[in-house]
Amino acid sequence: MKTEHTRLILATCLIAVALCGCASPSGKYFKDVTSPGNVYVLPGHGKIRKVAVMPFRAQTELIGSSVSDMMVTELLRCERYTLVERGQMAQVLNESELALAGLSTTKAVEIGNMLGADGVVIGTVDEYGTIAQRGRSYPVVGVSVRLIDCSTSRVVWSVDMAQRAPRADVTLAQHARKVVHDMAGTLYAELRRTR
Repeated sequence: MKTEHTRLILATCLIAVALCGCASPSGKYFKDVTSPGNVYVLPGHGKIRKVAVMPFRAQTELIGSSVSDMMVTELLRCERYTLVERGQMAQVLNESELALAGLSTTKAVEIGNMLGADGVVIGTVDEYGTIAQRGRSYPVVGVSVRLIDCSTSRVVWSVDMAQRAPRADVTLAQHARKVVHDMAGTLYAELRRTR
């Protein structure tokens, strides 16, 4: 009787440990996503491992760089890709005499290949400002991001979102972080679903 009871406790503990191992830190991190982005993931997307995130095209270079840096952080949280360091990209671009911001898809893929990346992440910040409503200013942010396979130039995934902050006391930078976080959370869920 005692041996059977010990086996039952041991089996229960093993199941609990196995289940805890299935819950990734990323899954918990993206648990608070409230506004799903519009996402597309190419079937068979798993071969991309090393990616270079280019500064996004935006109204100003600073906005594009800031929002792409936010995306870098969120992609790291996905625990799916190894990211090329921005300094390494800048060095390659300086040698090629190309501007880092606003590269065309073809040039971005070319740079990705020079960096030994499997894919490049490019994006556009379509909206980054405020909108007046009932005498108050609300932050509005719209971002489109896609991953391009460097070997085929095909879009591996694409995610976009445009949203107005629910409250006027939210800063533009805080709202941009929320939008990028929700986009990455939507992407994370879709990548896991379509493995």
